[in-house]
Amino acid sequence: MASSGHAELPASVRHELARAVAKLAPAGEALPVIFATDNFAPLLKNWLRHARAAGVESSLVIAMDPALSDRLDRAGIASVRHGFDGTFGDLWYQRTLVFEWLAGQGVDFIHSDADAVWLRDPRPFCCADASFDLMFSQGTNYPTEIWRRWGFVLCCGLFAVRANPATTAFFAAVRGFAAGVRDDQVAVNALLLQSGLLWQDAGLDSYELAAPNGQAFTCYRQVLSGFSEGFGLRIGLLPHHRAPRLPIVGIDALVRHPVGPNDPMAKAALLRSVGCWTD
Repeated sequence: MASSGHAELPASVRHELARAVAKLAPAGEALPVIFATDNFAPLLKNWLRHARAAGVESSLVIAMDPALSDRLDRAGIASVRHGFDGTFGDLWYQRTLVFEWLAGQGVDFIHSDADAVWLRDPRPFCCADASFDLMFSQGTNYPTEIWRRWGFVLCCGLFAVRANPATTAFFAAVRGFAAGVRDDQVAVNALLLQSGLLWQDAGLDSYELAAPNGQAFTCYRQVLSGFSEGFGLRIGLLPHHRAPRLPIVGIDALVRHPVGPNDPMAKAALLRSVGCWTD
């Protein structure tokens, strides 16, 4: 098993995380966790407004640069200040350190990207079955190698974690893998594939959708269950229609996370175009 990454989080960040979790973690519920930088501030504001409208009372906001931390302080929004080298790769790596820390501290949590807009609180659905250690939303076809093997991929833009020794060990491994590839979604999918994860899809109703690049990926109408023998984890895959990445949205969607560019202004424009923006 990979060594603990706790020492790699600065002492000040660990202290702030512990203080924030003690204040924010809701009894019996997973703690929403969201990372943002100052150029993503409008997206974060939009996410928080939607989350509040969905009945979410508290969220752990990780401010990845001083400018956002200061902005949130002025607005009276509590956050934990962290940092990164300015690249997406390091942002994705740094958040694996926080995932590992939270799981190691026994904190159940649900991570959401700022452009994964909560139409309804997804926690009752994601965390309803206590036998699942991890519940992931569905991506489209990245990483390609995983898509070719499974017909789908797990998305790190929305996933729920039940904190226990197995999930702590998993995120320690994710942190170690992501240190090299600088992409937590690649790390998560690759490690679970390598661990011998077997999906139990017998009898489930499935269908295919086309990703923006035209490649088809498999979706299920029910939660897909899998077991990783290597990590001793039960993994769940949310039905695509519960957290759709494509424009097809039904009345039972919990989260809308449309596929789009990394540029925050372009993401905001996309969310406006699909009716997921509040000014």
